[in-house]
Amino acid sequence: MPHTSHTSRRKRPTQKRTEVTDDDGWTHVASGGNVRRVMRTRPRATTAIKESESGISSNLSEEPTLTPAEAPGRLTLSDLQTQFQTHRERWEASESWTKLTGILEEQLKRAQEQASSSSDAGGPTPSPPSPHPVDAIVCIGLGSPSGFLRDGWVDRRSVSLYQLAALASIKDQVACTTSSNLKVYAQDPVFNTLDESLLAALNIIVIKHPEAFSHITANTMLFCPGAERKHLELLLPSKPWLLFGGPLEHADSGGVLQGYVDGAGSYCLPVFEALEHAFWNMRLYWVEEVVGIE
Repeated sequence: MPHTSHTSRRKRPTQKRTEVTDDDGWTHVASGGNVRRVMRTRPRATTAIKESESGISSNLSEEPTLTPAEAPGRLTLSDLQTQFQTHRERWEASESWTKLTGILEEQLKRAQEQASSSSDAGGPTPSPPSPHPVDAIVCIGLGSPSGFLRDGWVDRRSVSLYQLAALASIKDQVACTTSSNLKVYAQDPVFNTLDESLLAALNIIVIKHPEAFSHITANTMLFCPGAERKHLELLLPSKPWLLFGGPLEHADSGGVLQGYVDGAGSYCLPVFEALEHAFWNMRLYWVEEVVGIE
């Protein structure tokens, strides 16, 4: 005998799921009215061509596409600037900055003296090249000072703000000791609109990948506290005179990183007590010897 007291349940219609990959490498998975995004790794043909022409490994064209970090909805540029100023005051009051600025001053002074002695030397035999005052600072991998990463799961804002404070402090010190028009560049795909506005207010020029690679020369300071090893392997053959980041020691015995370390002096920062992992084991490196012209 059939059970007539139970009403039959209507089957929900099966919703067709559609995947659409946009120009940024995101695959949008649509199911009815809901849409979610999944990051996919795919070649970037245009970037690969540019990198190939500039001598940069095409392996970078296979990297996952990163998108700008998501800032809190109510955060304004004024709020972000206030946060940055607070972080900068803590940084500049720390032993880490006190020690770093002293070492940096010594190296900048040494460079100026060597450049002056080279220009004063006469005779038909050319003098070996020597370090010159920094004419550009290139920042790689700073992260977002305002936004969350990885769909909101990672909050690295304080680390980025402290590292940006260090960059700004170094920029001001270097600018006081060089007669050239110091340019400061920053490259990171996670920068959002607020980040770019904050950097612009600090006279830091935001550039897109892989433009930073073309700005690295022997007279560059490379500021790379968050750079990946594969990027450093492409940057360090240019022998930037100063580098802040690392540690590079024992990273690849006999490789590019170790080769740079072998020809450089370095100073390890004291522990930054306000946020230890913001500068954990980081160093200031400077190229000690430059090969002369035979």
